[in-house]
Amino acid sequence: MSQPSPQNSQALPSQILADVKVFLVDDEDILAWSLETEMRALGAEVMRAGSIRQALERFPGFSADLAITDVRLPDGNGLELLKKWRKDNAELPVILITAHGAIDSAITALRLGAFDYLEKPFNTKDLIAAVKRAAEVGKLRQKFIRLEGRENEREPVCIIGNAEKTRVMRDQLRRVAQSKANTVLILGESGTGKELAARAAHEWGDRATHPFVEINCASIPENLLESELFGYERGAFTDARERKLGLFEMANGGSVLLDEIGEMPMKLQAKLLRVLESRRFKRLGGTKDIEFSARIIAATNKNLLHEVASGNFRGDLYYRIGALPVKLPALRERNEDIPDLVRHFLEDLGRELGVAVPKVSESGLNMLRSHLWPGNVRELKNVLQRAMVFHQPAVLMPEHIELENFGLAAAGIPINAGGIANMQTSKSPQDSLELSAQGFALPLAGINLEALERSLLTQALERAHNNQTKASNLLGISRHTLRYRLEKYALLSAIGSD
Repeated sequence: MSQPSPQNSQALPSQILADVKVFLVDDEDILAWSLETEMRALGAEVMRAGSIRQALERFPGFSADLAITDVRLPDGNGLELLKKWRKDNAELPVILITAHGAIDSAITALRLGAFDYLEKPFNTKDLIAAVKRAAEVGKLRQKFIRLEGRENEREPVCIIGNAEKTRVMRDQLRRVAQSKANTVLILGESGTGKELAARAAHEWGDRATHPFVEINCASIPENLLESELFGYERGAFTDARERKLGLFEMANGGSVLLDEIGEMPMKLQAKLLRVLESRRFKRLGGTKDIEFSARIIAATNKNLLHEVASGNFRGDLYYRIGALPVKLPALRERNEDIPDLVRHFLEDLGRELGVAVPKVSESGLNMLRSHLWPGNVRELKNVLQRAMVFHQPAVLMPEHIELENFGLAAAGIPINAGGIANMQTSKSPQDSLELSAQGFALPLAGINLEALERSLLTQALERAHNNQTKASNLLGISRHTLRYRLEKYALLSAIGSD
C-alpha cells in the first residue's frame, strides 16, 4: 500500500477539524499513522483499527462523526463495514480508500451510500478536504434530525412558581407565544432561565411544530457568526466547498434564539437590522434573496440602553428588537418560589444521579430562603446538586448546604470566618461587623431589603442557638421586635419559643 503523496506538505488551516471524531480503519501502519498524525494536528480526535474485527469492537464506544476505511483489509472487505455502518446509522458519512484501478469497488461503494472515495495513491490534503466536507454534512444532518424531532423528545416547558412576578412573566411569555410578533427581547440576570423562557415563547404557540434553533453570540468568533446565521454558497470563501444553510433558513416558520445579543459585533448588528426590517437575507457569496418567517428571540443579561449610550449597541436595532420585552425576575425577587423549585430540582437530580430524593427540613428551607442567590436559579440547582452528591442526606439540613459568599458580601451582608455558607460562628473579634455612621454601603446594583433582613435574622438565631433574647441583643432590637420580624418571615415556628 502506498504512502501519502509528499504534496501534503502544503499548509492547511490550523484546527480545521476541531471537535471532529474520525474512525479510521487501515492495516498499513505507516499510512494509518501518517493520516492519524495529520488529522490530530488539525484538531480531530482519531480512533484507529487495523481490521474488520477490531473495527467492530472499537467503533460502538467512539461516537464517530465520520468513518474512513480501506476496502482491502486482512480479514475481509471494507464494503462490509460500510454496509453495517449504513444499516446502524444511515446519517454517518463514510469515506472509502480504494486501490488504483478498482473502479468497480468505487461504484459499489457509492451505490451502498458511501460519502466519497479516494483512489491510491492520494494526496493527504485531498483526504483532509473530504473529511472536512463529510464532518460538515454529518453535523448538518444531525441538526435536521433534532429540528425534525427525531432526537429525544423534550419535556414540555414548565416555568415553576406562583410568586406574583413569576405569574406576570409566565403570562407575558404565553401572550408573546400566541401572538404574531416577529421579535421578542428577553432580559434577565445570568442564571434566571432565559433559554427556558425563549423555549416557552416558542412552544406555547403555533410555532411549536416548527424548528427552534439557538446560537450564543458571545461564544462564536465574529468571522464565523455571520455564516452560522445566514449560511454561505459554495466558493464564497476558502474551504467553502459546499453550500451551507444558516440558522435563519433552517428555522423558517419557527424561532431563532440569539442568546447574549449584547455581544454581537456592530458590523453584524447593522446586517441583522436590515434582515429584520426586510425579512430577507442572502447567503454569504449568494445573489438571491431568501425570505424567512422565523421569530427572532433575543436574550441578554446586559442593560442594552446603557450599551446604546456607551456606543456598544445600535439604538435602531435595540428599538427594533425591544418592542416586546419580557423581564425575568431574579430569584431573590420571587423568594416564595424557592420551596417549589427545591422540590422540582431534587426530584430531577434524584433521577439524574440515581439517588434517593431527600426531604427538606424547615431549617434547611429557611436557610435557602434567606440567601440572596446572586447566581439565581442556576446557583440554587448547583447548591442542591452538591448536597446530594457530597452528603446524600435523607433529610436536607443546613449543614448539608454550602452557599457561595461572594454574592452576599457584595450585597452588604457580613461574612464571618466560617462563612455564611455554613452559618458557623465567628471565632475572631476581627470577624464582627462594626457599623460606621453611614451604616452599610449600598452596592451599585442595589439589594433586596427583605432578603437581607431575613438573612440577618437567620444568622443571629444561628449564632444565638435559637435563643431569642441573645439574638435580639445581637441585632440591637427588642425581643418583641425580633418576634414580630420572625413572624413576618415565617421563621418563628421553626425555632419554637425560648
